[in-house]
Amino acid sequence: MHSEAEAEADDADVWGGGEIPRGAKVYVGMSGGVDSSVAAGLLKDRGYDVEAVFMRNWDTRDERGECPSERDFSDVQAVCRQLDIRCHQVSLVKQYWTAVFSVAIDAYARGLTPNPDVLCNSEIKFGVLLDHISRKIHARSCAAGPRDREWWFATGHYARTVRGRSGDILLYRGSDRRKDQSYYLAAVPSAALDHVVFPLGRLAKNEDVRRMAGEMNLPTASKEESMGICFVGERRRFESFLAEYIPQKPGDILASDGRVLGSHRGMFSRTIGQLAGVSGMHGRWYIYAKEPHTNRMYAVQGRDSPLLMRKTVRAGPARWISGSAPPGLGLPGGIALDVQVRYMQGPQRCTAMALDQSTNTPDGCLNVEFDAPQFGVAAGQYLVLYSGDRCLGSAMIL
Repeated sequence: MHSEAEAEADDADVWGGGEIPRGAKVYVGMSGGVDSSVAAGLLKDRGYDVEAVFMRNWDTRDERGECPSERDFSDVQAVCRQLDIRCHQVSLVKQYWTAVFSVAIDAYARGLTPNPDVLCNSEIKFGVLLDHISRKIHARSCAAGPRDREWWFATGHYARTVRGRSGDILLYRGSDRRKDQSYYLAAVPSAALDHVVFPLGRLAKNEDVRRMAGEMNLPTASKEESMGICFVGERRRFESFLAEYIPQKPGDILASDGRVLGSHRGMFSRTIGQLAGVSGMHGRWYIYAKEPHTNRMYAVQGRDSPLLMRKTVRAGPARWISGSAPPGLGLPGGIALDVQVRYMQGPQRCTAMALDQSTNTPDGCLNVEFDAPQFGVAAGQYLVLYSGDRCLGSAMIL
């Protein structure tokens, strides 16, 4: 069932509805990939005054002595030359370390399973970076003209924004369900999205974006899609990377009956639903529980074990994009919504309710009951709630 606001999406879409004035200044957050490259190209083709902004968050070198961010910035510069647009590089290494990396490392050390990409979007890309553009880049750009000139920010995310009847910005799934990235934006408040545009929101990656990149002769047209967390890179084992920052504290991996199956390097080394990595055992064994206070993990044989499934979870604090909890959340029985506990998971039906039934506070904790048991639900993951295609917000699983 779709809400009234969702029914308005075709008419009120911020990108497709013509809300951005012709010739307006648009800064495009570019990563060096094909998606942000095409986003910049589309905006330039539509007559907007486009400038690129490359955000450097990490500056260590990989095992080959190369810095991935340097390679990416080189690609951004090549695209900007092709499009004939100005390019800015912004170093946010310190801010990223404080607001994202250190927070994630602390969570991993405590046995949680955080999502640094969600944190990066809410704290850095749609937080610190927007502030930097406003105070420095745009201020310099307007030095010779009107200082109050309105500006917009664009990225290559596969998501859509809609201006609701009350004037606030609503977030919707991208039309390409295989690439929808609203999950990663679920902690970004509406106010931060007010002057944000997602040019790829109604496009399909394989059918549209790659073709457009070729037609624009963009240097990134055939560049492979980057995978993994930016500070780890694509060629390193995640566990080995974390071991460089978190002291190893080996412990036992046990079966449900108390038998010792093997050992782990620390609470950070496995997550719920992951292969236990124990040798000499028949079949495949999966981690189903972690006990940080005893430094033990528990594993079960077979991926279909009920021990790997969760029917209910608690999560919080809730971060609602609109700033307000959806109506009915605080009522007995809660409300029926869709939920995702990880990126690229299909929508799952659930019932969500506020833990404190006497209040309906926007930042309270939630109890979520899945209609069908869910595999591999881990503390620290982001639980993202939807009403139809509209992304309502997120909460961390407790």
